Amino acid sequence: MSTAILYFLPTTSADASPLPDLVNRLTTHYNPSLLPRWSLRQRLFRSTLGPRPVDDNVPANPARHLQILSLPDHPNDSLIVITPSSNATTDPAANVISLPAGQSTDDFTQLLVTRLGPLWQQRQLLAVVDGLAYEIGDFRIKAGELRQGVGGAQLVRGVVVEVTYLGGGGPAHDGGQTEEMITAFWDELGMKGAREFKGNREGKGEDGFDDVRLWSMVLLLKG
Repeated sequence: MSTAILYFLPTTSADASPLPDLVNRLTTHYNPSLLPRWSLRQRLFRSTLGPRPVDDNVPANPARHLQILSLPDHPNDSLIVITPSSNATTDPAANVISLPAGQSTDDFTQLLVTRLGPLWQQRQLLAVVDGLAYEIGDFRIKAGELRQGVGGAQLVRGVVVEVTYLGGGGPAHDGGQTEEMITAFWDELGMKGAREFKGNREGKGEDGFDDVRLWSMVLLLKG
């Protein structure tokens, strides 16, 4: 089973994307094989009312987030991710629902915008279009500019990078050791200021959506 770590490189100014620097380092230090381009999309909604606490003396919980995601490793599906509030006392793992891409997703989005508009407010649209992908030995690297908005009003928020170790597993490469290999590979590139996102290894991914939860964490763009 492959293991991946995601990185987010925020832009330092409106016209200073980290992507050219990253590509230059990859192609200068290695001899990568070019893979097909990829894309992703996110539509983010935020609940207008946080869950009401049972105890009136306890502050209200912060709002929840609902994301509609189109991800490269799930080309035929739209992923609905509902993130619990940070004050949740039960299992904090995000709930994930899969819908067929196309009309079913369009109908669900329309339901949110119209019938459920008082409960869920649309916050942002994010997308990676024509992202780059490389293979270097046992590693696969996907990188793309994360743009917010539509049309000519798009703003580059940063660059998302997925580094996946494709080598075999077994006793010599458990989850922790494989993550260390990915981290060492990333550190060799010398890209500073990246936020790192790792999947949990505590048994919350049995439904096959652990990668979806990982992407949802990155795309919330929290500090």
